[in-house]
Amino acid sequence: MAFLYVIGSMGGKKPPAGAVDEGVGPAGEAQQSAAAPAEGDAACAASAKIAANVKDLAKGEVAAMTIATKPEPMPDYAFDGPDGAPVSLGSFKGKTALLNIWATWCVPCRAEMPALDRLQEAFAGQNFQVVAVNVDTTRLERAKAFLAETGVKSLTYYGDPKANLFYEMKQSGKALGLPTTLLIGPDGCQIGLMNGPAAWDSADAKALISRALETPSN
Repeated sequence: MAFLYVIGSMGGKKPPAGAVDEGVGPAGEAQQSAAAPAEGDAACAASAKIAANVKDLAKGEVAAMTIATKPEPMPDYAFDGPDGAPVSLGSFKGKTALLNIWATWCVPCRAEMPALDRLQEAFAGQNFQVVAVNVDTTRLERAKAFLAETGVKSLTYYGDPKANLFYEMKQSGKALGLPTTLLIGPDGCQIGLMNGPAAWDSADAKALISRALETPSN
């Protein structure tokens, strides 16, 4: 099974304009979805407030994150929990979540895991969850072994051995390659989207998450 991952540095910068993935536009140009209907606006009221409050903080190490002007509900993507039992994205409603799609063969993804682990640790006990979903489709033991070898201890392991999540996100225009990361509000709506890696343990990333968590949800 072939994948192409986004070309980029660990600084969260947008990849070169010439880097493309098969069947999609130039890498780094996230496609905006159509405007949500009125009921979608109501469903995403909390995320709309957060998006307005964090838009100026998508800079520096997280400059490649595109903040939605009109957050929309996320599909209830399905994947596996650490014990192999089914989990859905809807399970994390009520929390601000950072959904990260990664694979062990993706070098930028591997570099992100320890940083995401430190980000989760920094916000431990708060209403925040890093949901890092591995999409390796062969030698599935490698992902857990890699996390153990690199000292990752705060992240919960989630996997999608059929990579359906990645394909669904690719078809909808959200994922141009790997890694792909989405900031999701407590109402389950998309606040931000990043294609490519970032230094998730940086001051810039922490400031973005802190502001999101400080925003009243009602």
